[in-house]
Amino acid sequence: MRISSNMFYNHISQGLMDNLNELDTLSTQIATGQKINKPSDDVLGTLKSMEYKLTISQNKQGQQNIIEANNYLNFTSSVLTQVSNTIASLKKTTIQPEGTAQDQTYYSSQAAALRDNLLDLSNSTYLNSYIFAGTLSDQKSYVYDATNHIYLYQGNSQQSSVSIGPGINLNSLNIIGNSPNGTTNTPFGYTLAAAATTTLPSGSVAVCTPDALTHPNSNTINVQITDSLTNVDNFSFSNIIDVANIISQAWIQKDVDGTALTAQQSRDRIEVLGSTLDQFQNQLLVAQGQIGINQVQLNDQKTRLDTTTATQENNLSEIQDADLDKTIISLQQIGTALNALRSASSKILSQSLFDFLR
Repeated sequence: MRISSNMFYNHISQGLMDNLNELDTLSTQIATGQKINKPSDDVLGTLKSMEYKLTISQNKQGQQNIIEANNYLNFTSSVLTQVSNTIASLKKTTIQPEGTAQDQTYYSSQAAALRDNLLDLSNSTYLNSYIFAGTLSDQKSYVYDATNHIYLYQGNSQQSSVSIGPGINLNSLNIIGNSPNGTTNTPFGYTLAAAATTTLPSGSVAVCTPDALTHPNSNTINVQITDSLTNVDNFSFSNIIDVANIISQAWIQKDVDGTALTAQQSRDRIEVLGSTLDQFQNQLLVAQGQIGINQVQLNDQKTRLDTTTATQENNLSEIQDADLDKTIISLQQIGTALNALRSASSKILSQSLFDFLR
């Protein structure tokens, strides 16, 4: 078979182009540090790297959500601790001796200050969201109803969720401030599912009855106190702020609307409401326990995500990261081969017909 100079030229040109393309590919890998710089470099590797990158991105978003959720829970826990301390102070005002009128006025002002503090704590915000309002976090949890002289819960009893990994949610992140369900534990509402009777030190009998209908978002407690002379005193509360307000007014022998109470009625009210404060403290412990359970779940999930992400990042590195030492050696080899090809092609292509006839 006769080999023409044109065939020499084509083969040499193709060899030069192949070596130059390989040289360009290796130079790009060294510059970027990656084996795959365009899909055509490794189609299967590109598909796998895209899958790894998606999983890593989802994991990192879950990790960030866990950090933010833990910060939210830590803040909520600190608020509940302050609520507990405030209730403990309120409890002290209910076990004081009646003393003089001046003493009673002082206890009343103390209870009023604690009431206002509880209201502020109930409306605590984290990143401009009211943490105890359920999913209605753009509005205050509690407001004062001046017409009825009560504190109303404006939130709902729905709990928010947060994604903490691909397909995994924490479904009870927030602590709700109240609920119409008498069995649902809340830090500010009163958990009571059925009527309860208490005999007070004075001999009066107090009956507390839950009422989920008066206020749609709260479990209202109707209290009826009957003394030894069958005189009846009726009042109600639906949260710890109401309790503090009633105690404050009772110390100066008044109802929350300003009407007068007898000394016996005032003392009985303070006694029965003082006995509810232990239940409020127990509810706070349950809420704190729920926060602890959530944080354990978050920390366990973070550990899993950290491990999975590290594995996926290692797999991704194996696919797309260039081995610089090997790449540099390959680049040097290609450079040597290219120079040799250039030298050989220069000699061959410079020959004429007379060189072959010698």
